[in-house]
Amino acid sequence: MNNDKHSIVILIEHKAREFAVACIIKMLLETRYNYSVYIKSTRDRSNINSIRPRIVLTPFFRTLNSIVFPFIYTWSDAKIINLNYEQIFRPHQLTFRKPTSEFVKNEVTHLTWSENYKQFLIDNGVNDKNIFVNGNLQYQLYKPPYNNLFLDKNYLSKKYDINKNKPWVFFPENYGAIFGGDKSVFKPVKQDKDISLEVQLFVKNSYEETMKWIHHIISNFDINLIIRPRPMTPTTDFVKYYKKINKELHPNLYFIKEGNARDWILSSDLIISNYSTTLIESALSEKPTYMLQPFTLPKYMISEWFEFLPKIKSLDNFEQLIQNQSFNNNKDLKLKKWANKNISPEYDVIEKLVDFIHQESTTHKPIERDINKYYKNENIIIPKPIGLNYHLRNFIVQILRKSQLDRYIKRKHTIHPDNQKFNYINDKDIYDEVEKWKSLIN
Repeated sequence: MNNDKHSIVILIEHKAREFAVACIIKMLLETRYNYSVYIKSTRDRSNINSIRPRIVLTPFFRTLNSIVFPFIYTWSDAKIINLNYEQIFRPHQLTFRKPTSEFVKNEVTHLTWSENYKQFLIDNGVNDKNIFVNGNLQYQLYKPPYNNLFLDKNYLSKKYDINKNKPWVFFPENYGAIFGGDKSVFKPVKQDKDISLEVQLFVKNSYEETMKWIHHIISNFDINLIIRPRPMTPTTDFVKYYKKINKELHPNLYFIKEGNARDWILSSDLIISNYSTTLIESALSEKPTYMLQPFTLPKYMISEWFEFLPKIKSLDNFEQLIQNQSFNNNKDLKLKKWANKNISPEYDVIEKLVDFIHQESTTHKPIERDINKYYKNENIIIPKPIGLNYHLRNFIVQILRKSQLDRYIKRKHTIHPDNQKFNYINDKDIYDEVEKWKSLIN
């Protein structure tokens, strides 16, 4: 990395969710406007002192007390744009998701997918001038020309040894409330502690009943069923719990986290889930899409978009759907219409963001911020990315990471090795992904 007044950094939390969009943004900014764009994992703090970016794009930014801290501290004079990759929440998550830092409210520009989320930020103290309404970046990949490029069924069947001639049922799960990925449940704000326990119990019961259904269906019908654990769910934990319920694994049942959900959605015949927002992605691709609902959802777990999906409410429902292969009963595309109206507009939101970044970079002047003031005022104590001890430790971490031994490093906040390995980013990955999209878009 070089010091470059035209440099931009894109930070990535989950590679599967954000990498393709980041590489498209990089390709467009570099080819059209001659920027130098760097893509870094939020877990890779190497070389952060060797660049002074003009613009920093973060995947989230709710509080200073987060994994993006070292980057913001080091690049405190940059323009910070929060891409807000998560904006669809169930009612019980809203309090936890409020921006809590004065720095986040006043010093960061926030991308929102809708006027509703813009109002949510304003109601919680974000300056109106710091909000840019655009649309969901991921969802753009289900529209032309982007939807012409994906890993198809032929590729996936060879890579994972899955029979391509049988129907594929894809299940991107969302049981974060019992596997630790839903921080609003595992680290709730004080006033939500009681409701978080209720959510955990409900999700536990739903998981156990649904996994019994899955075992019955895969044992009685000649299909392939692919379960995709969510980014923060260790696959080993998911499989262990499944086996505790059903004792055995069927050979036509697959647990695959590698890659991205989009390839599986576009290659599968039927998409099911409890309430993962990948159901919205599936609806945008006009795939047969169903919500698994073994029990009636409590009000505090219901989101607006749930009403636009057909439900599987019993094992009989599930059996009839698979037996008749009557997958295409949602031809009215209600959920797709809702998404296009509310969070995925007709224009190209990636193109609009690229133009916005260029405009902001053109007018931006380095900001002299007293970053320490914010940390002191908010009583946040995190090791600052300065000094010999900090950088020596970080250097050792990078060496161990390359040899895949970093799982043995003691941390205050541990990340399951299963989740780490899918978020590694190297220069070859970036080059290959950029070239792939360049061949399509240019």
